[in-house]
Amino acid sequence: MQEVGAQNSETQGLETNPWAAIEDKPDPLIPTATLQIYQHIDATLTRPKDTHINRASSASLCYKRRWFQGKGVVGTPLTPRKQVNFLLGDLSERTTLHFIKEGCVGPGKLYSEVDFGEKTGEIHFQGKTLSIYKQQDLVAQIGPLTVTAHADGWGKRNSDGEWELIEVKSYSNYGFDDFKTKGAKDYLKQSTVNLQTTKAKELGAKSVRFFGLRKETGHLWDRRFEFDPALAFIVEAEYLAALADEEPKTPYQPVAETFRKKPTGRMILPFPCNGYCPYTEKCFSNFTIDWKAGQFGQKTPVYVVTQENSDAVQTAS
Repeated sequence: MQEVGAQNSETQGLETNPWAAIEDKPDPLIPTATLQIYQHIDATLTRPKDTHINRASSASLCYKRRWFQGKGVVGTPLTPRKQVNFLLGDLSERTTLHFIKEGCVGPGKLYSEVDFGEKTGEIHFQGKTLSIYKQQDLVAQIGPLTVTAHADGWGKRNSDGEWELIEVKSYSNYGFDDFKTKGAKDYLKQSTVNLQTTKAKELGAKSVRFFGLRKETGHLWDRRFEFDPALAFIVEAEYLAALADEEPKTPYQPVAETFRKKPTGRMILPFPCNGYCPYTEKCFSNFTIDWKAGQFGQKTPVYVVTQENSDAVQTAS
């Protein structure tokens, strides 16, 4: 008897993936049941249109992207595949938070106590129980602006009795290695806002510890960063730029592509413009997408600029 999983794909009823054209990791054809799941996700999990950009999580995003969102400009929608990926990231971060409390609190541990806010429930599976907490609703005054914020939690260190902000982030393989070697990058802008909330001031928190999770392998790594007044100044300026009446200049420029450390002669769009922004076409109109073979046969898009930009000074590999 032939196993179901061994059937030829031609007999599985593959259908056209309606989101393939706007995917950065597309499957042109997908099984019928997969399509039905994607359709359900698209109908039930799609976020409503939101022009509220005065929130801490927005600080990590390009300020021109925020400007478009604040003006209600329609961008490329989030595909069901990406929504699943973000949801799995959120779930893994909630799981990590549970283990921070279980593994890092007590005599001889990193923290004497933690504050994750209200416990909203538990998840029971395979003989384990994971506690789930609701992110705390906070407010920060950033210059003339009132910004809403949500913190993962706070921990009181055993070493000196000081409180610190706790942020949990899930990463891809590349992003995790970058976090270990180069730091939290733009996520520091979000934590800079959280460290200016009334809650942070009440606790006297002046630093943040990021717990990074490599989603594919389960590796964990943590790093602590002190509050940086210079970064706080930049964060405030970017909020004001995102709220300005006049459209701000594009903060990113095309970069020179390299292959094996040698220039290819092409100019390409950098991260986060290359498939990670819903408004790429609003900033760059002269580009084509070239598909490059990646790991496991998966193709990834390369956004090739068709008209050279003299401002390009960076190099991408």
